[in-house]
Amino acid sequence: MNALPATPDPSAPTPLPLDGWTRFITARTSAEFCDAWLAVLRDKFAVIAQAAILVESADGQNFVPIAVFPQANSDMARMGEAVQRTLAERRVVVQPCAEPAGLWHVAAPLSVHDRVAGAVVLELSAHDESLPLLLRELHWGSAWLSNLFARREHDAALASSVRSLGVLEAIAIALRHERFQQALFDLSNELRRRFGGTRVAIGLMRHGEVRLTALSEAATFEKSSPLVHAYAAAMNECCDLAQPVEAAAPEHDAPDSFRAHTALLQRTGAGRLLSLPIAQQARCVAVVTIEREAPTPFGEEERKWMDTFGALLAPVIAQRVDAERGSWQRLRDEGRRFLAALLGPRYLLWKAGALAAALLLAVLLFLPVPYRVSAKTVTEGEIQRVAAAPFEGFLAASFVRAGDTVAKGQPLAQLDDHDLRVERSKWASERDQYDNKLREAMAGHDLTAMQVVGAQLREAQAQLDLLDDKLSRVKVLAPYDGVVVTGDLSQQIGTPLEAGKKLFEIAPLHSYRIILQVDERDIAQVREGQDGQLVITGLAGAPMPFTVAKIMPVATAQDGRNFYRVEARLKQDSPLLLPGMEGVGKIGAGRRKLGWVLLHGLFDWLRLNLWSWGL
Repeated sequence: MNALPATPDPSAPTPLPLDGWTRFITARTSAEFCDAWLAVLRDKFAVIAQAAILVESADGQNFVPIAVFPQANSDMARMGEAVQRTLAERRVVVQPCAEPAGLWHVAAPLSVHDRVAGAVVLELSAHDESLPLLLRELHWGSAWLSNLFARREHDAALASSVRSLGVLEAIAIALRHERFQQALFDLSNELRRRFGGTRVAIGLMRHGEVRLTALSEAATFEKSSPLVHAYAAAMNECCDLAQPVEAAAPEHDAPDSFRAHTALLQRTGAGRLLSLPIAQQARCVAVVTIEREAPTPFGEEERKWMDTFGALLAPVIAQRVDAERGSWQRLRDEGRRFLAALLGPRYLLWKAGALAAALLLAVLLFLPVPYRVSAKTVTEGEIQRVAAAPFEGFLAASFVRAGDTVAKGQPLAQLDDHDLRVERSKWASERDQYDNKLREAMAGHDLTAMQVVGAQLREAQAQLDLLDDKLSRVKVLAPYDGVVVTGDLSQQIGTPLEAGKKLFEIAPLHSYRIILQVDERDIAQVREGQDGQLVITGLAGAPMPFTVAKIMPVATAQDGRNFYRVEARLKQDSPLLLPGMEGVGKIGAGRRKLGWVLLHGLFDWLRLNLWSWGL
């Protein structure tokens, strides 16, 4: 609530004395109305020695007098207890005065919409039979004051609504345009129209000082002109004072403390100006300066409008300025913010994080660690023999499969020999026949028949020898002691076999070589003679030491990546090791800095791509 001052203006003419009812009817202000109300009540009850009407202050924290009778003095303090009781209990309070004796205090709350908006307190010189009449009159008469307070609240709410609507319209102008410079120009024109000013200037805080950004009725202006410097000086003065500055032309007794504003008024010829700092989180982000040709001071309602406008405009300016920063400006601001948090006070978490990052960087740059090249590893036999089908035929039996250990000469598979034996019997019979014919020709001394039959006999004998050789190779035998690496014919019994078809692969026992598939990005770190360790997937108990024996200079593609084949030999044979086992091998490549070990792959990739891009 805004309590209008009850102190009369010394320059106003002295009004003629009026009676209480006349003053009550002709009152124009709230203070005059309350004074007249007390006068009417005093005229009816002469026992009233002192009286006061209290109203809620503008900040809503306490109650202040709006009218007193006969005049404010220190004796009114003794009525405070009654006022506190009636405000707390929200009822009429009648109690005697503790000191001096003989006085009585009567206090009644004034309610507006179930809320205590004020109170009336009376000090009576006597407690007589007129007290019930006084209480009844106070009860009925307080309705005038409650109605007055309700009307004041309504007027204040209506003024606040109009003020808020105007402020929102102005803020909408600041948000209307895509470019903030155009929005500030339109906003300055709107403020000039609303306040009836001659010119409105808006300056933004940049690099620690306020710079003129927008000027009403001027889309562009020369930034180095004296007028612009005068505006900037006045705005910086307002920003330094951190409070609104209202100044008038020198002939209207402007304060000497606002020198920059006085200089601006002398240059522009305006009668009065008002500079309002726009603050965001206790930091000035902009200043708005409004000029008027007339020296009329800015009213209280205008000041309220500007205060509300400034409070809503501050975050808009901060966000729009932040959004229109360039990339370098953003980087610089973030850098400054980071350095301020790192080197300035507070921000212990930032400082701890920076210290941890520095320690981590030092460890990465200076801590040497063993560097090992990891690669997928497969064990192979030092030599491998293939057991193939000796001739065309049908598979009769399979005795082993992959993973079985075999001895030299052990049968691996057997081919069907039925057709071979039948054919051998046929050729054996023909051989006997040719032998008999040869004897008959020799007995008859028929040389021609002897030559023909002899050739036929030799052919039959050759066929028999061939069939005997095939029958001797019906069983496929192991060439040496070893392990079957590949081959499983248990599901192919009775199928036909072609001559030379691979049936089994056999590797010797206790004679292996280690094959490492080294990525092409790491092959430069591998040299012959380097030591390493191997861990087999099925034998993960203890690593097996090995030595790099040979690097194949040909890369093979696998899974979209290139690998080099590196051969290594175990330093100690293991009876548990079998061909075909897979694992992971690591080749020792000396000591490197920890950062290089972790990041050299990324740096190599960056260098390669930058080179491919021509950088």
